[in-house]
Amino acid sequence: MSGKNSRLSLWLSTFISIVGLLFIVLIAYIIEKVFNTNNLSNDILTIISFIIALIPPILWMSIFYKQDRLNPEPKGLVFKTLILGALVHKAIYTPVVTLVFPSGTRFEAIGGKMIITIILVAIIQESIKLLTVRYSIYPSKEFDENIDGIIYGSALGLGFAAMSSIDAIISTGGTMLTNATVLVVVETFSHASITGLSCYFLSVSKNARFNILRLPTAVILASSINAISQFLMDAVVRKGFKVNYILGLLPAAILALIVFGVLVAISSRHEKEGGSKSNASIEPKKALTGIVPVWIILAITLVAGTLFTSNALKSKTVTVDDYIEIHYPNQWIENNNDMNLFKASDLMKDVGLNSITVRKLPLTDLMSIEIQSEEEKLQGAAAAWSIRSGMNYRFYQAENGYFHGTQGKESYIINYCYISNSSDKKAGIGYGRDILTISGDDLYIITISSGYESFVLNGNKFSNVGYSFK
Repeated sequence: MSGKNSRLSLWLSTFISIVGLLFIVLIAYIIEKVFNTNNLSNDILTIISFIIALIPPILWMSIFYKQDRLNPEPKGLVFKTLILGALVHKAIYTPVVTLVFPSGTRFEAIGGKMIITIILVAIIQESIKLLTVRYSIYPSKEFDENIDGIIYGSALGLGFAAMSSIDAIISTGGTMLTNATVLVVVETFSHASITGLSCYFLSVSKNARFNILRLPTAVILASSINAISQFLMDAVVRKGFKVNYILGLLPAAILALIVFGVLVAISSRHEKEGGSKSNASIEPKKALTGIVPVWIILAITLVAGTLFTSNALKSKTVTVDDYIEIHYPNQWIENNNDMNLFKASDLMKDVGLNSITVRKLPLTDLMSIEIQSEEEKLQGAAAAWSIRSGMNYRFYQAENGYFHGTQGKESYIINYCYISNSSDKKAGIGYGRDILTISGDDLYIITISSGYESFVLNGNKFSNVGYSFK
């Protein structure tokens, strides 16, 4: 009866924690609706989102921690492991992934190859998390049961995911509070379950018969689940700030729940066996040999990622009218016409919104150029061009305009949001930048465009595209 009561207590506490997680989502929803977050500053939204983002990892940690009831681990050590996960994400994973995948590619499919990008990132994440547990808590005398890998692995995974969520919240200014909260709940659960599973193999490797394939198998298995989860949450769920709950979030949550169910089954078996601690420990040489394949997998992934990225993001350079040099990714397609001197676009993403275009117009087509200084001509041309551009879009909203000097050439920059006249219902909001410069009696207009959501997620930057004057 005591065993049944203990099991009932476990399920009751788990249920209460899950209700707490749902309550956090409800609070976010109420804040968003009652206070109308559109009227709140980004700083306030970021602070609210930051606070809310810290609660799910703690509640999830209580659920995972309760799985080890016979010989519970020191709470302080488990909490330190959670903090370690956050530090590893910031101090190791982020610099590594930024080095391999240049700025902006964590949200974008590199060279349009989304699946390859996701797989590479998943392997890097799971290798780093497993290696972190291996070189931190693994040598400790507290890491003496097979179930300990689940406890410490899930703690590290929660800290890792929490830092990832905090970075995303800061980069987007806390926009879409409810969606961000739901994503934090699911993503932290996913990372905790996956890392708990891979580190279970790590704890087994310490106490069981040596098998050199055990840890690489753990990394490959965890990376596969991670990749599927990333695809659901990044490719399907995160269309900018929109969330597709049915196609992406629910399957991702179900996948994490399945992995968690496996961990619960392992915990239950451990409990039935009496939760005995192992007196045996793998020999140091064998322990070293066993972790080498994980280092090899990580090294191969980093090299492959670097080569793949450098090739995918290699730029083409085209000289237009012997006056302007255009730089753009080599997978973009040139599609020039009579209206443009040059145009290249990414036809595989954002319905062709990612593009760079060069046009040339006589100044007299836009304005009178008599008795005006060069600066007045440029400013007048910019105003006239902005009006003409607005008439060519279904929606056009100029954000700002300013003079800019580069390479000794004066230009005028216009930033704006727009919706094209395309009949394609998938065409969304675009973000454009027109760079205007005068040469003789001609006006050159360089237009760089991106999907608005991609632009924001890339830190308000246009990725891998640019121009220069000869």
